[in-house]
Amino acid sequence: MFKIRYYCQAQGNEEIAKFLTKIEAEHRIPYKMFALSRGEIYDEEKERRVYERDFKPRAKILKKRTGESVRKELRGGKGKKRYYVSKPGTIAVIRNEKIEWYAVGDDKIITFLGKVLSKGVAFLEKCCGDCKR
Repeated sequence: MFKIRYYCQAQGNEEIAKFLTKIEAEHRIPYKMFALSRGEIYDEEKERRVYERDFKPRAKILKKRTGESVRKELRGGKGKKRYYVSKPGTIAVIRNEKIEWYAVGDDKIITFLGKVLSKGVAFLEKCCGDCKR
């Protein structure tokens, strides 16, 4: 039912990778890591494609659920021309091939994954409801 995607640079954060592995083992919630860089080099085109395809169409529902603006979090604000899906890292909860919830930045991601690890699918179901988490 749920999947988790981790958008990162190169190999991403090792602590986040360990959380994802534990969550998959304990709760059978699969994950995928998407390195959006070319080696260690930021790839703006990949970032733009992911933003436009996955996040922008879900912007209103994601803001309602997280309280955070996709444009502000992943583009730096109104009128900005750069895309930052993998810098500093983004975690996304996927249900029926659509992003239902997200968090940006290692600290927020680690906090979120800790809750998923302790509470499992029930926590994801709450996050994907219509109220802020």
